[in-house]
Amino acid sequence: MKEIKLWEIFNDSEGKLSISALNDVRETETENQLEEIIVRSPELLLPDLKFVGRQTETSGGPLDLLGVDSDGNLAIFELKRGTLTRDAVAQVVDYASFLAELSNDELSRHISERSGRIGIEKIDDFRTWYQEQFSSDLPISRKIRIFLIGLGADDRTRRMVSFLANSELDISLITFYGFKKNDSIYLARHVEVQAKVAADETRITKQGNLEKLKNKLSELGIGDHFFEIGSFFRTQLSAYEYPSPSALSYSLVETTETGSLSYRAYVSLYMSSQRGKFKIYLHPRAIEAAGDIIKDKIVDYKDKIHLRDNNVVESLVSSASDWEKILPFFEIICPAILEGWKKKREQIVIKEHQEATQGLIE
Repeated sequence: MKEIKLWEIFNDSEGKLSISALNDVRETETENQLEEIIVRSPELLLPDLKFVGRQTETSGGPLDLLGVDSDGNLAIFELKRGTLTRDAVAQVVDYASFLAELSNDELSRHISERSGRIGIEKIDDFRTWYQEQFSSDLPISRKIRIFLIGLGADDRTRRMVSFLANSELDISLITFYGFKKNDSIYLARHVEVQAKVAADETRITKQGNLEKLKNKLSELGIGDHFFEIGSFFRTQLSAYEYPSPSALSYSLVETTETGSLSYRAYVSLYMSSQRGKFKIYLHPRAIEAAGDIIKDKIVDYKDKIHLRDNNVVESLVSSASDWEKILPFFEIICPAILEGWKKKREQIVIKEHQEATQGLIE
């Protein structure tokens, strides 16, 4: 087994460079903390990783961690206390095959019913959650990324994972090592095997999505007013803008049931199946935040803006003149959405304060 050591470099009392070895943290101490640390800090594994399941039941047993990466791919993580062995490789591939065989509806139910456990956010409808996060539906042919996580790995495991990665299975092997100096503990991450597919691909980024969106809009004959309208919503709502290859979404921060903060889409601009047109889409949470003012004002725009039965607002736009006709509606609605969102945030803060105060009294 490979061994990793860590040294601190510093200037001694005479101003000369010196080193001091950091002591290894006992394996038993690190293994009891590792999973909880990763759940609280998923960026240790992947940037912008979102966990959607923990100890999720499958036909082959409980999957330690299930997540969605920044590109919308499912990512499964098998954590082993101590050294990873070849049994872990077979186990995690079994989990991946189980998820791969589920239809999109089955996958959505599987994740929704098992979310909200052991510090993981509760997701009422995974398919809706996915669309809000990535401005697209679940892909029919899904990619599953596989990660083996441990405090070391034996040579057989490294050989097997390397073989699978070189055979274009998206599988990676990551080991962690703990070090201690005085009262401080340091964690080192070592990517021992990097998935070949992930390493060779051009990673999807926000800027990459934006370029794809621009190209697609050009192909469909949609002008610059798409981005001008997007800029309006971004400014009016002070929202976070996220592009996908087919949409722009504008999100506000909300508190999840587990107490963590997460962006939720309030307004999206979607490309339409009708050439030269795109859709302005207000999500149900935006309708809820705005309140009755939407029903009061939408009657003046009944031929251009529609309140659907599923509690969303839609409007098709094909030109700058189309937008000018409905702009007054959104100039009224956006401040109402923002005010409703702020009130909801304030109510959460008041509730948390009341619960904390009650806990002190008891």
